[in-house]
Amino acid sequence: MKKTIQYGALALFCAQPFAAGAFEESDYLSWFKANQDAKPQFVDGDTITFDKAELVKPFIPAEYQSELVYQGMEMKIKDAGDISPPEVYKVATEKFKGQAKIAADGALENYTAGRPFDPAEFKPGKEDGQKMVWNWNFRWQNAGLRVGEVHWVWVRKGGDHNGHEIMSEGGGKYKSFYTGGGSFERVLTGPYQRVMFSHRSDLEATNYKMNNGEGFAKDTEFREYTGFTSPFDIAGTAFLILRYDDPRKTDDSWAYIPSLRRVRRISVEVKSDSLLGTDHTLEDFYCFNGRPLEHDWEYVGSTNILAVARSRNTHTIYGGPNGWVPVNDDWALRKTDVLKQIPKRSNHPYAFKYLHIDRDSGECYFANAFDKGGKLWKVWQLSKALTDDPQFKAQATAFDGVETPPGMKASSFQSINVIDLQNNRATLVPCRGIGNPTPQLEVVKRILDVNYLTEGRR
Repeated sequence: MKKTIQYGALALFCAQPFAAGAFEESDYLSWFKANQDAKPQFVDGDTITFDKAELVKPFIPAEYQSELVYQGMEMKIKDAGDISPPEVYKVATEKFKGQAKIAADGALENYTAGRPFDPAEFKPGKEDGQKMVWNWNFRWQNAGLRVGEVHWVWVRKGGDHNGHEIMSEGGGKYKSFYTGGGSFERVLTGPYQRVMFSHRSDLEATNYKMNNGEGFAKDTEFREYTGFTSPFDIAGTAFLILRYDDPRKTDDSWAYIPSLRRVRRISVEVKSDSLLGTDHTLEDFYCFNGRPLEHDWEYVGSTNILAVARSRNTHTIYGGPNGWVPVNDDWALRKTDVLKQIPKRSNHPYAFKYLHIDRDSGECYFANAFDKGGKLWKVWQLSKALTDDPQFKAQATAFDGVETPPGMKASSFQSINVIDLQNNRATLVPCRGIGNPTPQLEVVKRILDVNYLTEGRR
């Protein structure tokens, strides 16, 4: 017989929706501390409906409960199995164990490949916060990520989206992905690609670097392309980021603006601004996509949360009252390490942000951000798929993606979804045609060279 779960005053408080601007950091930390050691009162295979929602609230961050818990909800509990990185990453982690060090300024030194530090040894505080962010930065990412089609869907709370053109586009091929309520204001479309050049666990023969770290790959950690093909007023707009292997060296970043027919350098401030009017920033990709040294970091501790860690669907299906939460999917209980991000720049839009990072896969499932007044501003939920699963391979084929090589399993993107709770709007970012290919240098150069941006297309 299952035990009856015990709830304190916090859990009762969290059962009620909070007013916009009323939720503060203390509320999040109260949920975290009260439920850090919570034991699940559900088992693998259970389906949690609204009348049983109290069972899952200890494992859903308080600020996301009012979105995920609603009349008509069905949350299927299913263990994600082994989603740890492949053997090449584990071998590199063991080979270089104990060699990586944190410098006085927080930079990572003497690092080659694999996971730099063991999170099982972390204690709350800034010292291990610095270690945790470098674990995050060098999580297993295979050779990178390529997405053939990314949608950026602006969803306003209330109303419906049945009449939006995306529901009939392509003979209605997207209609089944966008269920529930919410009104669509705008849908942007375009491709994305990131290629990792250094600290590649799969490239032992070339010193863990693409092209042995020479030529186009010299001194580079990664290059990242974000493009837009529609709607017409932004078609051709593209962004390119070059992250240097030297953690102290600022990124080189460019944007191609079709109306100007010019490539412009963009500043660090632009990467934390709204991306083309969405609720995301370039720095919010993956949960955090910025340079670690531009922020202070604190390790908060670990806790279990429910996450779409190994989706059973080929693509994210959205639903709920506002159409901005994943539905009809599997939710796994995952141990996450919680990391606090504190921007050093006074003009950064966030005062601080919390990230929940999977202990095994290294991927982020949930994040929140607070404004300069200390009020909750945004929450992110990320759905993941395992590259070894047949449904992942099916989506690559359906949307002209590139398959991931056998044996290079990765916990890959399916979607990243942000809700601006102060603006009652969300930006959904489902990714289709996803692949983790092994890139060829000559092909990479044609896509990720700044000179390519002048063409304004991909």
